[in-house]
Amino acid sequence: MVAGMGVPFSRPAGDAPAWKLSLRPAWGVLLAALLAAGTPTLGVAAEPQKVEPQNGRGALLPSGTVTTVRQEPTKQEPSKTKPRTDAPAAAMPAATAANASAPAAPAEPRITQALRFGIYRKEADAWVDWKSLVRRQPDMVADLVPRVVPLKAGAPDEGYVLLAAPLPDLDPTFVCRRIVGGGGSCLVVEAPDVPLGPPAKIADGDSNGVVTYTPDQSREMVEIERQAARLSRITAIVPGFDAQIDVGALKASRWNLCALTFDDGPHPAVTPRILDILRAESVRATFFPIGNVAVRHPRIIQRIVQEGHEVGNHSLTHPNMRNLPAEAQRAEVAETNRVLATAGADPVLFRPPAGRYNQDTLKVVQEERMSPALWNVDTRDWLTRDAEKIMAQVDAAGAIGSVVLMHTTYNATAEALPKAIGLLRTRGCRFVTLSEWISSLTSLATPRIAQK
Repeated sequence: MVAGMGVPFSRPAGDAPAWKLSLRPAWGVLLAALLAAGTPTLGVAAEPQKVEPQNGRGALLPSGTVTTVRQEPTKQEPSKTKPRTDAPAAAMPAATAANASAPAAPAEPRITQALRFGIYRKEADAWVDWKSLVRRQPDMVADLVPRVVPLKAGAPDEGYVLLAAPLPDLDPTFVCRRIVGGGGSCLVVEAPDVPLGPPAKIADGDSNGVVTYTPDQSREMVEIERQAARLSRITAIVPGFDAQIDVGALKASRWNLCALTFDDGPHPAVTPRILDILRAESVRATFFPIGNVAVRHPRIIQRIVQEGHEVGNHSLTHPNMRNLPAEAQRAEVAETNRVLATAGADPVLFRPPAGRYNQDTLKVVQEERMSPALWNVDTRDWLTRDAEKIMAQVDAAGAIGSVVLMHTTYNATAEALPKAIGLLRTRGCRFVTLSEWISSLTSLATPRIAQK
């Protein structure tokens, strides 16, 4: 206490002491003199500072989250006077540290470009138009993933919009111009981004057979489906099988076969769920597991065999077969056959990872007394991992003769599976294993005669 002044004085740790004043009018002159001399500052609280939004959207934090930052007062209240320049530098960042701990507002959705094909009164009308577009321009829309969204969020009565997102690394404007050049119509618009899949690092890891497909693999898998539309049924599925199908024989025999095929895995949780659904639906399917994953889950392979499904070969390590010499390709095929045989399977079909193969692959497969096997309907579950989008692909392309590509590692595939089976059945499909599908068509095929 300074004698006679009634001013309690204390010095907390640090070089900037604080004064608490219980002022009387008689000491106003002395107070003014103290302020002018630059002596210890007074504890008059300053108003909290606000960081104003930039461009009306909020300040951008280093983390990338858009938010408005409010600077909170510290425990030691700052003065309205100019801070001393001789104060230690370590005392300055206190307010900054307080700001960093402030909770960030939710991030705004990223806006990307998509193709818009029309506005419809009902959601079903939009999907009907999409199916019509797929029939008219299959090559043009093969690189697109469709979705139907309300014209106004939360107000479905105001109509729906048919949008389609291009595959990764494709320019929406280029794709739209290609469609317009082919006689169609579309418009490139800005729309909230809808994630097409999980990040590159999958929590399940390779031990559960979850594969993340690169943009290059994506384009090649789409191209396989596109080429299948130009080839005969059997040639599209079995590369190198040069034969033609007697359409009259197909009609006379009322041929109506379809095959469900599941690549990758087996996954310890999703694959049993898929098997449960197939058993409930009385459907037999074909599984193409990865060898170095199957070796960890022999009981799942045994169950696949015991329940009447077919087990094919999908390589040992899921490589790009084209990049391997012939002997390395042989090792991928032969070692996987050995692994699967220990679990009771006897593979006769080989599906190259991502559909990538070359003449060496075909020769190795033939020497292993097997046949290569592709697909003609791609659900793109590997890209979207969304049950509704999987169903949209099946609805657009599924019919009698379909060999449907799915994966045994995604919950979205299991969710869509019962609906996909039901839809294909309404279109006349009778489900068989892929070997049965191939054998049935082979019996109706006639070899092509070389033209002289």
